[in-house]
Amino acid sequence: MNTNVRTKNPNPGKAFELLGEIHNHLHNKVIGHELSQIARHTKDKEIREICKQAANCLEIRINTDFHRIDYEQCKKSLTTLVRHLKQAKEKFDKVVELVPDLNQKWIEKPFRETQLLLLDISNYLTLLDREHDIYDQNDTVVKIGDLVAVNCTDENNKPYKHYGIVVSSSRGFRVAHFFTGETVKAQNSIVEKGFGYIHEVRYSSDWLVQEHLPKSIPYSDVEDRIKASRKIERRVWNKVSYNCEHWAREMFTGQAECTQLKQLKEERRNNRNKS
Repeated sequence: MNTNVRTKNPNPGKAFELLGEIHNHLHNKVIGHELSQIARHTKDKEIREICKQAANCLEIRINTDFHRIDYEQCKKSLTTLVRHLKQAKEKFDKVVELVPDLNQKWIEKPFRETQLLLLDISNYLTLLDREHDIYDQNDTVVKIGDLVAVNCTDENNKPYKHYGIVVSSSRGFRVAHFFTGETVKAQNSIVEKGFGYIHEVRYSSDWLVQEHLPKSIPYSDVEDRIKASRKIERRVWNKVSYNCEHWAREMFTGQAECTQLKQLKEERRNNRNKS
C-alpha cells in the first residue's frame, strides 16, 4: 500500500475561511492608518501618490492632509505595514497548501484575486521604501548642489539673503556656507571686512532654493571647488567684493558674483534717475 498517496478533500470551507481572514486582516484599519501616517508626514509628492494608490487598491479611504515633516514616523509606519502584510502572506501560504486538493471551479477565482491583491500591496510597499524627497518652505524640491539662501536681517535691521550650497553627507543634506565673525572698517573705508570661514549646518526648510544645479555642471565640480576653498587660509570676507553670495555662486558655477549688490546698485541708479 502506498502511504504517500495524498487524500483529496474537495471541501473548500477551510480555504475560504483563511481567505476571509486575510481580507479581514487587510481591511482592519491598520493599513489605512499607517498609509495616512506616511502621507501626512511627508511632502514627497510621489510617496503621497503611492499611498493613495495603495488605498485605492484596497478600496479604503486615507487621510492625506499634510500635518508636518516626520521621516521617523514614516519609517515606523512602513515597518508596521511590512509586518502586517507578512502576516497576511503567512495565511495565504496555508491556502496554497490546500488548493491542489480542491475543486478549482470554487477556489480558482477568489484564490487568484487574493494573490493579485497581495502582490499589488507588496509592490506598493516596495515603492514606499526609499528616501523621501526634501522640500523647502516654498514646496520646492531640494537637491544636492542647489544654491540656497535663508532670509536674514543685518545690524541695521535691513533684510538680506545669506547664501549656501546643499551638500551630501552621511547625516543627510547639509548646507555649506561662508560667513565671518567680527568685522572691522579700515581707516578711510566704509566697507566692512573680516576673515571668512566655511561652515556646514544641517539643512532646514528655511533655506530656500534659489537655483538648481544645471545639468551641465557635475556635482563633483561643486565638491571639488568647496574642498579647494577650505584649503585657503585666512580668506577675507568683504561685504562688497566677496561676501556669502560671492562664495556660494563661485562654488555653484565657478563665477563669484553677488546679485543682491547688483540689485541694490540698480535700485539706487533708478532712484537717482527719478530725482
